[in-house]
Amino acid sequence: MALDLQTRYSEPQRHYHTLQHISHMLHGYESCGASSGAIELAIWFHDCVYDPVRGGPWNERESIRVWERFVQSTGSDIMKELKSPVSTLIEATISHCIPEVIPDHLDASQVAIFLDLDMRILAESSEIYSKYSQDIREEYSHFPAEVYRAGRVKVLEQFLSRERIFLGPGTEDMEQRARTNIREEIERLV
Repeated sequence: MALDLQTRYSEPQRHYHTLQHISHMLHGYESCGASSGAIELAIWFHDCVYDPVRGGPWNERESIRVWERFVQSTGSDIMKELKSPVSTLIEATISHCIPEVIPDHLDASQVAIFLDLDMRILAESSEIYSKYSQDIREEYSHFPAEVYRAGRVKVLEQFLSRERIFLGPGTEDMEQRARTNIREEIERLV
């Protein structure tokens, strides 16, 4: 598993969605003091398929397929119990919202932790955020500058239109930093 995932996260089209992103999430997860096999596995598998040309929910759905094939290949009862929770967590990254139906072995607070970890980069220092935005641009370098700018601004404005970007408790400071970073990126793009 690890070698295959390492290979996937090292593919040449990746600039942000790399092992560094996984490491960043794992570090944040360790810092929050939570403990969930489903979250740890979802961190590893949530972006294991990443094709910026196809984009959209295709990547998440394909990542779920890879995860579910992996579960099948193990034959492990423990992994079978985690199949649905991990798939639900990965699927939640499509909308970055808590799903209405949450399977056994998972609760809304765990979904919030996972989604906040995935969005954590938005609340980093302006230098780290700037590097992140450059890496995202590299991943979408197949788009001409004007097309990229319009699409990126639209995505960023969708973040700002949300009542909350971060869903867990105690994330108010992160919320404000993320909104500042996003507004500054929009100003650079327009």
